Amino acid sequence: MNNITEADLVNKFSSIGICAGDTILIRAGLGSVGKILGGANTFIDALLKVVGCEGTIVSLAFTGGSFIRKPKPEEVFHLQKKSYAGALPNAMIQRKDSFRSRHPTCSYVAIGKHAENIITDHDENSPAYEPIRKIIQLHGKCILVGCVESSPGFTTAHLVEADLGLSSLAIFPWLHTSNYTTPDGKIKTFRRKDLGLCSQSYYKFYAFYVTHGILKAGTIGNAYSILVPAKECYEIEYEILKNNHKFNICDSSACFMCNAGRWDRIHRAPMFFLRLILRKILKYFNLKYSS
Repeated sequence: MNNITEADLVNKFSSIGICAGDTILIRAGLGSVGKILGGANTFIDALLKVVGCEGTIVSLAFTGGSFIRKPKPEEVFHLQKKSYAGALPNAMIQRKDSFRSRHPTCSYVAIGKHAENIITDHDENSPAYEPIRKIIQLHGKCILVGCVESSPGFTTAHLVEADLGLSSLAIFPWLHTSNYTTPDGKIKTFRRKDLGLCSQSYYKFYAFYVTHGILKAGTIGNAYSILVPAKECYEIEYEILKNNHKFNICDSSACFMCNAGRWDRIHRAPMFFLRLILRKILKYFNLKYSS
């Protein structure tokens, strides 16, 4: 599909199951959608047109921090700081009709009827994934556009991890720090308390969404996309992780979190670091590592 228009996007959003009045948590790889006339703002306008004046759109506007080392002055969080989560949240941040929360690493940006309510009080004193709970309470929906494989799963799973106490499996989360600006202009240091676990295994939830009949799939432009209701998604993930705390462990031998960053995987740390050193040696000699 070439030269994708706002009307094209409106039609596709509607056909996948987004309706007037919906609260939508969206993550998107806009590059996978295709050539959108007007860029990210056309994409946002189309989504807002579908949800209407009673609806709301929300996106992750997460920002990086420092691990072990002291944060650099230029890395300080502020409401206009660029997110690493892609072009969509960064375009939303720049819009005058958007609201962004003040959490120093896990902020959210929202536009629409419930936008201000969703991000209100989400700051350095708040659990990282608490806005997801408000989306669930609003009977919201979650959609992945063009990142079903590259950035699998839904952020509801991180809220489940926090609610089940699984975030405590992360080793020394306070080693992850960032600077942030307070409303009165002071710069302070923030230390993570509820670090999200690895999400690269979240694709394993997909089969359960299908089994429970909650997953809708389609294309937005050229991008394969999936949609689920947030509440049912959370409930499925909760039951799975409650019964199997290791379900969210990925298969990558290069993943720090799943091989050395969880207390229940700490026994794998020596082999992880041995592989890491070996990779660096082989890379130095321009040789390929095979695990």
